[in-house]
Amino acid sequence: MMMWVNLGWVEPEFQGLFFAYAFFYGGVCQLLVGIFELLRGSTFSFAVFGSYGAYWLAWGLSYQESHRTNSELIDYEYSRGKTANSILWGILSTCFFVVALRKNVCLSAIFSAVIALFFLEAIAYGTGSDSVQKAAGVFGFAAAIMALYTGMAEIINEEYGRSVLPGLAPLRSPERFLITKENVFKLISYHSKSNTLRLHFRGLHIMNYEDVQAIKEAVIGTIMENKAPDNKVHAIIDYKDVCIADSIAEEYWSMVADIEQNHYLSARRFHVTSFGTRSDVGGTNNMPPKFVIAASKNHSDQQ
Repeated sequence: MMMWVNLGWVEPEFQGLFFAYAFFYGGVCQLLVGIFELLRGSTFSFAVFGSYGAYWLAWGLSYQESHRTNSELIDYEYSRGKTANSILWGILSTCFFVVALRKNVCLSAIFSAVIALFFLEAIAYGTGSDSVQKAAGVFGFAAAIMALYTGMAEIINEEYGRSVLPGLAPLRSPERFLITKENVFKLISYHSKSNTLRLHFRGLHIMNYEDVQAIKEAVIGTIMENKAPDNKVHAIIDYKDVCIADSIAEEYWSMVADIEQNHYLSARRFHVTSFGTRSDVGGTNNMPPKFVIAASKNHSDQQ
């Protein structure tokens, strides 16, 4: 909506109506999303949503203050200050862009447009050029459209369980990690105060029965070695970019179900999407334990 004003599509006074959307939808909502993403283990999405959420909150408060009848900000333009502020946000967006290059095409395109937006805004504030301000509006509008597409692509692809809309495929393929009991030990950490076991399985390719056994022995071995109360822990498992071969998927999830029943007080599994995290890995080769148990039970009943 802000870009509509920059492009001259709507009246400048429309900013007064846009203020509420900027404050709550652009500010409060994004800040809350950032906090939730941090709790779910995604530092990048926390930084992105938290930063831009704070940006729109600050913009909303500044706009409200500058339009108070007795405000001291009314008589000042702050062109140098606005220029410096836009440059600062352009630099921060560039940092996000560098990380996004490891994510997917959609995020890379969004941040490239946002970078252009902030630096063109800096030029517009510094020179007072309306044409440059409109050019900034074009890039800002493009960034908004791409962000909308990315969000909808996430929702649609998740709903259909496959890649319906393009652009979200990872740009960097995970390297093959040799799965042995000793190597898996290095991927597991235990926090005694909270009795929490963290399994950093990000990027694992679980391809055969030996991989399954190595993971099982390492997980149980870590619990026993750290003398967890009653040999039971709270587990958090990161499944980002994990690949489980179809031939051993049922074997793997049966093993997981057995460990969960005997050694987990609670278990939370998640993997990272283009922006943040998504709970419960799904798909043919990522079958949740409860389905494995149900499938095993049905198979036994048939026999």
